[in-house]
Amino acid sequence: MPGLEAVILKNGAEEVKSFVLVTMLSLQRLMREKPIALYELVQLCMNNKHDLFGNAGEILEELGLVKNGVVHDSIRNIVLSAVEGDGCNMRLTNPLAT
Repeated sequence: MPGLEAVILKNGAEEVKSFVLVTMLSLQRLMREKPIALYELVQLCMNNKHDLFGNAGEILEELGLVKNGVVHDSIRNIVLSAVEGDGCNMRLTNPLAT
């Protein structure tokens, strides 16, 4: 899009830089406050048929990361590029390609 700076993510996707930054803020908040919801988001990004646990769906909807149980492709790209590890070993990293 004209005027919007694009960046390349680790998974090779091209996304709008400002959207990546805003999404990362939401992911960081989840990591601090609701790590299980973040785990559930990662699972949903890897498998769009994943059934979200507990109130994770509501939390993710409130943050705009999921709509009607569906993850937007751009958010999926960012999540899958930013999250490394699994379960208790899960951590957020810079999603940008080097």
